[in-house]
Amino acid sequence: MPAEDEEKGEPMTDLLELQNVSKTYGGLHALASLSLTVPRGQWLSVVGPSGSGKTTLMNIVGCLDRASSGRVVLDGVELGGLRSRDLTEIRRNTVGLIFQKFHLIPHLTAVENVMTAQYYHSMVDEAEALAALERVGLRQRAAHLPSQLSGGEQQRVCIARALINYPALILADEPTGNLDADNEEIVLEIFRGLHAEGTTLIVVTHDPTVAAQGQREIALDHGRLVKEVFHGR
Repeated sequence: MPAEDEEKGEPMTDLLELQNVSKTYGGLHALASLSLTVPRGQWLSVVGPSGSGKTTLMNIVGCLDRASSGRVVLDGVELGGLRSRDLTEIRRNTVGLIFQKFHLIPHLTAVENVMTAQYYHSMVDEAEALAALERVGLRQRAAHLPSQLSGGEQQRVCIARALINYPALILADEPTGNLDADNEEIVLEIFRGLHAEGTTLIVVTHDPTVAAQGQREIALDHGRLVKEVFHGR
């Protein structure tokens, strides 16, 4: 269920809010006083050169890392000060993660790899996992090992795994970076379908074609927001 405003009892319009968020590693400022809001259902593209803070932003929003300072609110929950196990629960319940490197378990089949996300969330349900593979066009490849799948098919297994717990937010870090043009289009078509269903997407990419698919595009440089474009979708 969407988070609600405690005073009005109405659904909150923003899924994500960052206020003056900074992240430092020693003397390096990976993020520098970044403020950003992402409405529910928006497709946001994040671009910028290597070292601009894109992955740091993804890790903080995905509850894989903590901000050094500032305020991060995800689905109505302020992340600052939460225990590690609480952040893990939020990540399991709210966020679906998709990476450039597929991170599939090599000795598990496609459907078993999808079911690993269920294992850490609730009861394992093979029928649901198969349905998730069906959504990405891989029902017929459910019994195949990662080594028996193409790169594009492995990425679609990752997407199915990210979708299995019905997350409010999909975070994708260079999801088409290892794919050829045909498989890139297949992945983008899946994202378009998710966006049409109301899923919020944040996609980090170096590819201007992929970035242009979003409703909104921001550019980071040295941890700061330096450009913002709305694509009118």
